[in-house]
Amino acid sequence: MASKQRVKLLGRETRDIVMLSGLVQDAIFVPAEMTIEDDKRRFIAMLNRFQWEHAATFDAQNSATPSEQADARFEDDVTSGYTRSFAALTVEGITGARTKSIKMGSRDQFVSIMALVPDEKGLTIVCSGEAAIRLSGANLRVYLEDLGEPWPTQCKPEHGDDLAEIASEAPTMSDGS
Repeated sequence: MASKQRVKLLGRETRDIVMLSGLVQDAIFVPAEMTIEDDKRRFIAMLNRFQWEHAATFDAQNSATPSEQADARFEDDVTSGYTRSFAALTVEGITGARTKSIKMGSRDQFVSIMALVPDEKGLTIVCSGEAAIRLSGANLRVYLEDLGEPWPTQCKPEHGDDLAEIASEAPTMSDGS
């Protein structure tokens, strides 16, 4: 099985975090795989990440006419389709953290990330439904790192990708959340 280059990135500025947002969109995690370390001012979530950076290549290959496509594709060949990988999303420098519609420690709730929305006071991790994670802090550092080899998946997530629209529809996080 051919190995693809793993993502290992750091985002400090808004434009960096917006780029990372595209890479974690549609990542799935369970709250039990999420940690908020107040003493270390750190948030960590272990994700099952759709690899958007490889999807465009696969889509371009499949837009060819049938006679232009390869004779055979093996569905378990990671180079022949969409892939997912385990990844760690780490945010350092947090001064506070709140969640909405997320059952902390749960292993039976699946949360899907829609966007990372930075602002001057921190970062909101907007999730599907009404779920969200608000991380406060003025100088956050956001790390994304793939862990291990990718595996094939047959499904590509489909939805609107307009970050401004997702941000405008983000769940509000009142002080009591």
